[in-house]
Parts: sequence; structure tokens; C-alpha cells
Amino acid sequence: MEILRVSPYADISVDFVVPTGITSSPITVTITDMADLSVSTLNFLNKSAGNILDITLPGNYDSSYRVEIVKNLGVVGEVVLQDETYEIVRPYVDPSKKATTASDISAYALNEEIARAIIDSIVIEGFYYKKKVLHFTGTGADYLPIWDDVKKILAVYENNKLVEDRQYEVSSDKTAIIEKSSDNINRAESSPLVLPAAASDSLDPQFIYRGFGKTWDYLITVEYGHTSVPSDIVRATEILIHDIECGKLDYYKRFISSYNTDQYRIQFDKGLFEGTGNIIVDKILSKYTKSITKLGVL
Repeated sequence: MEILRVSPYADISVDFVVPTGITSSPITVTITDMADLSVSTLNFLNKSAGNILDITLPGNYDSSYRVEIVKNLGVVGEVVLQDETYEIVRPYVDPSKKATTASDISAYALNEEIARAIIDSIVIEGFYYKKKVLHFTGTGADYLPIWDDVKKILAVYENNKLVEDRQYEVSSDKTAIIEKSSDNINRAESSPLVLPAAASDSLDPQFIYRGFGKTWDYLITVEYGHTSVPSDIVRATEILIHDIECGKLDYYKRFISSYNTDQYRIQFDKGLFEGTGNIIVDKILSKYTKSITKLGVL
């Protein structure tokens, strides 16, 4: 189920009505954030049929939340009352600002969802603000290179332990995660060179720790993406919605390169399978498309 989140991005309330046949029973609600698989639990006591359970979902990120509602049966087990995944999504255009009546808002929201899906098929990462977990292996340097458009560091786990004695931030050029420092610091772009020492030259080989420990495991939870929808994307979405409303997206009719009336032989140009069907929108989206969507080595 998709739920739109709009400014000021307050928490979203989801109501669940206890079904018939339940009398004074304990009910447990488990909410799983599918972005980082964090889990929160709500316990309701003595609930009966017709009672309403007020379940709150965060509204500050575009994310999916799995909500499992079970009736507890003690040592016997439990009965699943509902297992639903809610997709909290920020629309590219707020339908409530484009229509007044409930029916018009609903119709505009439907067309906005279609237009947004078309744009997302061109710009794969979309224009959302999300939370995710990045996995790294330390190199001994002071930098962890990042590919995503990271805006904020939420938590850092070093070898599966939460780091609490240090703070981290995104570098000023937005290409790496670094440790915060208020002092003068000469950061190392690579791990220090440690030459093996002979037994006669040293008592013990010394391990030099610097930055993100070499071969150490790091799990970093971050916020990334667009804090707001770019204005040109808002306009592009409005254009597509207008095309949908007016039936102008039958764009397959525009790409016929040849037509034979005898046998009805129709030939389509390859442009049929590219773009959104609106050249203005395609031009707007062209600056956001990436030839490389995932960093790797050939």
C-alpha cells in the first residue's frame, strides 16, 4: 500500500480495526523498516473486536515498512491478524495543491503516480530522500569513498560494534566519509606503508591504526538522495500529468516510420522504446541520467 508523505513530513498514522471474534486479547504490532531492517514493537493489552489500534510510521524518509499484527495466545502461539507493507513515498507534485475536492485529489494522485513511475523508469534512482546501510571494508586510510549522494551519517558500526567515541561526516567534495575533527589534521588518502621488521631491529611488530582500519568491517547507516524535489522535475511531472489527463501519451502513434494500407504493415521507429513520450520532459531528465549506475571494475 502506497501512502504519500507531504510537507511538513510529519509521522503517518495507520489505523487497524480489531476484527470480530477477539475479546480482551493482547495484540503485538511489529514494525520493520525495510531500509535498515530495524524493528520496533508496540504492545496493546485487552483489545476486543472494533477497537482501533493507532500505529505510527515515520514520515521523514521514503521507505517501506512491514507491519505485522498478531494476537498473542501465550504458550500456544499466536494468530496473524495482518501482515502489510506500507510504502511511504514523497510525490513529485503534491495532489492536494492541484485539486480541491476529494475525488479530484484522488484522480490527480493516480495520474501523479503514473507520471512518477515514468520518470523513475528513466532516472532509476528517482528523486527521493531515503535511508540505507552502506557496507565497507576499511583500507587503513582516512577516507571511505562513497557512490551515493549521502547527506548525513546516522550511525557507524565498526566490526559490528556501534562507534560512540567518534563522529563522522561527509567530506566537503561529497565523495567520501571522514572522521570529524576540530584540530589540524593531515588526512591519509591511503593506508600507511608498514615494512616488516627483523627480530633484531624491533621487539615486536607494531600495528599502526589509522582512520578506517585495514580489513575492518564497517556498516554505515546514512541519509541520501534529494532533500526536496528539484523544481524542474516538479514541472516535468506536471507536464506528464497533463499529457495523461488529455490522452496525449498515446505516443506510439508518433513513431510510425512507415505504413502500408494494403496489408496494414506498420513500422515503428526505435524511439518508441526510449524516453517518456514528451520531448520536453526527456530534455529535462537528460541531465539526471547516468551512464554508470553502479561502481565496479570490468
